[in-house]
Amino acid sequence: MSLRSPFARRSGDDFDTLVEEWTLDSAAARDRTVDLVRTAHVAIGPPVVMSCMWLFPGNSLTIAAVIYMLSLVVVVFFVQRTSQVGWLAAFDVIIIGFASATDPVLWVVLLTPTLAATTGGWLVSHRVTWMLWALASAWTGLAGALTEAERWPVVWAIFVGTSMALHRNNVEIIDQGRVGVLRVTDLIDSLPVIVWESDPATGRLTRALGWVEDMVGFSPAAWRTLTIDRRIHRDDLRTYLDSTDAAMESDQPTVHEFRLNAADGSARVVREVLRRVDGPTGPRLRGVVLDISDEVAVRAAVDRLAAVIDRQVEPLLVIAPRADHVDDPVVLQANPAFARMADADPADIEGRPVGVVLPWLPKTVLSDLDEQARTKRDVERENLRIVTPTATRIYDYALVGLPDGSTAVEFKDVTDRQEATETIRHQAFHDPLTGLPNRALLFDRLSHALARIGRDETTLGLLLMDLDEFKEINDTLGHGYGDDLLTIIAHRLNQITRELDTVSRLGGDEFAMVIAGADDETLSHVAARVVEVVREPVNLGGIDVEVSVSIGGTVAPVHGRDPHGLLQHADVAMYSAKRSGGGFRLYVPDDDRHTRDRLELMGELRNLLDTELELRFQPKVDIHTGRATELEALARWQHPERGLLGPEQFLELCEVSGLIGELTYRVIDLAIEAMVDLPGTRVAVNVPVRNLYQRKLPEQLAERLEAAGVAPERLILEITEREVMEDHRAIFDVLEAIDRLGICISIDDFGTGFSSLTHLRRLPVREIKIDQSFISGMVANENDRIIARSIIDLGHNLGHRVVAEGVQDRETLDLLRDLGCDAAQGFFFSRPGSLAEVRALLDLGFAISEDGSVRWLTPS
Repeated sequence: MSLRSPFARRSGDDFDTLVEEWTLDSAAARDRTVDLVRTAHVAIGPPVVMSCMWLFPGNSLTIAAVIYMLSLVVVVFFVQRTSQVGWLAAFDVIIIGFASATDPVLWVVLLTPTLAATTGGWLVSHRVTWMLWALASAWTGLAGALTEAERWPVVWAIFVGTSMALHRNNVEIIDQGRVGVLRVTDLIDSLPVIVWESDPATGRLTRALGWVEDMVGFSPAAWRTLTIDRRIHRDDLRTYLDSTDAAMESDQPTVHEFRLNAADGSARVVREVLRRVDGPTGPRLRGVVLDISDEVAVRAAVDRLAAVIDRQVEPLLVIAPRADHVDDPVVLQANPAFARMADADPADIEGRPVGVVLPWLPKTVLSDLDEQARTKRDVERENLRIVTPTATRIYDYALVGLPDGSTAVEFKDVTDRQEATETIRHQAFHDPLTGLPNRALLFDRLSHALARIGRDETTLGLLLMDLDEFKEINDTLGHGYGDDLLTIIAHRLNQITRELDTVSRLGGDEFAMVIAGADDETLSHVAARVVEVVREPVNLGGIDVEVSVSIGGTVAPVHGRDPHGLLQHADVAMYSAKRSGGGFRLYVPDDDRHTRDRLELMGELRNLLDTELELRFQPKVDIHTGRATELEALARWQHPERGLLGPEQFLELCEVSGLIGELTYRVIDLAIEAMVDLPGTRVAVNVPVRNLYQRKLPEQLAERLEAAGVAPERLILEITEREVMEDHRAIFDVLEAIDRLGICISIDDFGTGFSSLTHLRRLPVREIKIDQSFISGMVANENDRIIARSIIDLGHNLGHRVVAEGVQDRETLDLLRDLGCDAAQGFFFSRPGSLAEVRALLDLGFAISEDGSVRWLTPS
């Protein structure tokens, strides 16, 4: 629906409609008629009478003229306005009668068109008035020429002159009326409203002006013909009628809102002012209609926003614009969340100064409010501790300037987030069992301490200790009591250290201590105190247990300035003390069990990972089919000078240096390459427990297998029983993820640790490998045989495959077959060899020679 300019030119139909509406007002028309008739008689009457007396002298006409003039004066000045027309008409009849007695033809012809022109023409238009005047003038001139050939020009000239003045007056009256109508309608058109008038008896509109077509799509004439039930939305009709009834009974305007039906079927929300107007024909109802659809939409948006703010879980405060003479700002609005934070009702907060109703707000917030009011820039702050009337919480908050100059203060409770962050940070740098700093935090503090001694030229002591009898206690009493022992020892170590020193648990039963300012003598004294407190009896499950400790110590900068080097030296000293029966041992290079060889190998570990790592493979033989379809990958170091080194010569070094994880991934990569060369063959890889703490291990395995195109089912991960049971809760999720990939998990060296059935049942294990210590002696030792049978039965009952390792003779193989073992490996079948050496054994059966040795069969 297009909008038009309120000052656009009106069409002829529009103007005729306006004139029609203007003339329909009977009271105004009557008043204008009286004015016009009076003007006509005053302007034309005297000249005509005087002309007649001059042209037609006679007593009778003179008497009539005098009577007419006196009557005109009396009527105009002394008779009521509403009765003047009737009196003047009577005098017109009298004067016509007298004139007719003198010359009836002349004066009937003369007066009839003149009166018609002066009393009727103006009701139509000024054009019609001038046409009638011209006709009357011509007619008068013709009559005078026919009856008074000598004197008619004078009479005609007098008539033309006087009647022209009258007609000009008529035209001015018409134009003034039209201008008045146009001014009112232009005023209405300049406003986006509809002005209407209706008959209360019928409810139909008698007049309608303004933006009818723009607002509802109907022309004014068409809209006036609509019944009230077609104009008003059906759901609002009842209330609308009630409003109109109230307006008709009241002298005051009535304001209401409702929906108008539009021509296109839509509904426009409007506000209407109704008022009763009393007229000559009775009371009428008038109204002014304003389209408020946009206002209603804005109100709805505001209501939605208010509902959102009210339901917002975070506190929100709106502060009024700061006046120059007011120091304490006023609260404009507070949502329910802020009211709960302030332990008050929103109504008790709003409209009052901040300092009065919110005295607990920190000065930081108030100063930020001042800054925001001064600079008009938003302010944000984090981690502000606020003591509210209900609690002490930590909040982030932001001050945002609003368009009206007020300020919104948005609070966000981050207490839980901060606590969770602190918890995560603590867990990342502390041991979950003892609460002591872990290896990462130890290295961090050790690095900072070493930096300080370089500046201050002081010393630093490092103790590395290992509980000697911990494994036996764990195996005998269980991991629960083992954890209790570690917790107690950690507490005792904390008790004997200063605040500036650090006690750390590195893992398992290993602890470390960093002692600031310690030299050899001080370190020995602290170590002796450690030995003393550790040896104090500990009651575990009603049993008094005593443990000893092996301690290795280093002093910086004497033994090095590097954290890793100091820890390696302390580890060397600790193992030296352990070999000597426990106690304390200060690091001495000559006392290292590997001396320079061990240190040299430590420095060459990177060569191992880059180019010198090789794999040797040992077949696993299916006892029932006699075929080898699986291999165990064993890491070897092909040293350029020392030859082929076994894992016992470098695994410990990798663990101490922190490279054990990288070594494991390198072994896995080589194993996957072997599987690519040997389609269908499964390969087992030993994985240290440290790798199982890595959450990304399953993802890394999946990526490597997918890149090589190897099915996950072909990879077997072997984990020693002692390691997997040491902290099964920490690695359970990682093992579950590995199992979901389809990778087989095997427990290696089963029987040497302390596995509860509950733990074993929960772990996603598919295979159990019986430790060779039970296999090698089961032929001669009945206890070993019983243990082997129990493990096999247990594994089968749990749905696991059972593999025996360390098989070295035919008798052991026969016994394992009788016990129902699934597979076996050992020197009896094959020693570990290169991939090329074992390739020929795959998918081949074996036979037992007469001398009891194994003979691998050739393909048939």
